[in-house]
Amino acid sequence: MVGGGVIGTMHAYLALKAGLEVIHVERDSIPSSASVRNFGLVWVSGREAGAELDLAIRARQLWGEIGSEASIGFRPNGSLTIAQTDSEFAVMQEAAAMDDAVLRGFRILHKREVQELEPLLGGNFIGGLQCTTDAAVEPNLLLSGLRNEMSKNARYEWRPDFDVVNFAHSDTGNHIVDANGEKLSADFLALCPGAAHAGFLSEYFQEAPIRKVFLQMGATAPIAEKLGHSIADADSMRYYPAFKNLSLDQLPPQSKLAKEHHMQLLLAPRFDGSFTIGDTHLYEEPFSHEIIEEPYEHLTNVISNIFGQKFKIAKRWSGIYSQSTSSDIYFRREVAPGAVIVTGAGGRGNTLSPAIAEETITSWAL
Repeated sequence: MVGGGVIGTMHAYLALKAGLEVIHVERDSIPSSASVRNFGLVWVSGREAGAELDLAIRARQLWGEIGSEASIGFRPNGSLTIAQTDSEFAVMQEAAAMDDAVLRGFRILHKREVQELEPLLGGNFIGGLQCTTDAAVEPNLLLSGLRNEMSKNARYEWRPDFDVVNFAHSDTGNHIVDANGEKLSADFLALCPGAAHAGFLSEYFQEAPIRKVFLQMGATAPIAEKLGHSIADADSMRYYPAFKNLSLDQLPPQSKLAKEHHMQLLLAPRFDGSFTIGDTHLYEEPFSHEIIEEPYEHLTNVISNIFGQKFKIAKRWSGIYSQSTSSDIYFRREVAPGAVIVTGAGGRGNTLSPAIAEETITSWAL
């Protein structure tokens, strides 16, 4: 398996469970790209009805199973999307009446009911949409936790600092070569490069329906009070396909800043008492290296309105993920018998990763 992010690591994990001998390579000493820069959300609530939601439901089942096996900080904590105006609450009521609302675990809550679940939310809001199928993991524990669990099996080998520069297929199988000239061979090969669209795989990405997305995120300073649910604001409904047929035009207009940066509030509580918060989205390359402060000011204002208190941002960072631009849920391409490229699940990659890996393993007809 090539790639130490969540997609590549899930391929390794499920291939090992399927009885394969697994060599798992990663170009860096420690994976440091999108998989460790995200919220750690398993976000079933926003997935599009049909095949994407079906895949998310299967992924959620797998997350529960994997979370009981490996120390990844998995918790079925659910989410609350908060309505701060009557019009936002009306759109959430529409969501709770969708045909698949029960499958998603949707339930409308008024402010008092929200605060019974989460007393920390003491701000000015009307109510919210609860999703009981949403869950969370700890990004700083996820990949190492999965590798630690796999390392208990003698059929697993972890190879960091293995920078693949060439791939080939022959009668004897699939072969990769690193920058030092070392060659590894296997019957089955999953190439999971994340946003690394250049390099030895660049020919397969030419004219492909895939793009990179730049985002900014942050983390608040830890607090003593505990928050169970992950939190979103109503702006998030603009960006998730689950809600595309609702009366989104009735939502209050976004600010110029929020619209320019395609912003929403997502907030995930961490074990240390901090909150991971975000995010922004930029789609046009080349991306700037600069971290812009205004989006963080916007996010902290939204948070203070919901919580009724100010939170200090202690850390800021940016990231880039790979996203499919077609109707496909993610990008998959078979490049040789038993060899497949898998990427492009950005924005839903953490959520769907175990089910995406399962599709690959199943396709190999072991």
